[in-house]
Amino acid sequence: MKEIIVPNLPPPNGHYSHAVISGEHLYMSGILPNLVKTSASLNEQFSAVFEVIQKILNFSGCNLQDVVNCRLYVADIQDWPRINELYAGVFGSHRPARVVVPVKELHFGYKLEVELMAEISK
Repeated sequence: MKEIIVPNLPPPNGHYSHAVISGEHLYMSGILPNLVKTSASLNEQFSAVFEVIQKILNFSGCNLQDVVNCRLYVADIQDWPRINELYAGVFGSHRPARVVVPVKELHFGYKLEVELMAEISK
């Protein structure tokens, strides 16, 4: 297993890595939109999450087309229609397996958190 810590991102806020590579797969930790304040709009928070995701993927030699599974934690299920639109805009015609998990609240009061798994590009 290879631990991934991306130098130009805030370090993980606990005992974990941004991601790990095991075999031919990248397993990404839950990503919060911590590049913006909790008061940021849903659109801004979504963009911040996927900005971090893309940096971790790129650092690891992957891209969004390599994502095979995505899990989204959503603090307010009423936000789901908009999150789904933004998600479709990010992934386009690529449709990885996905799970949506409504939660009571997320760390620091954010609106969403995303974790995913990707195949390592060859």
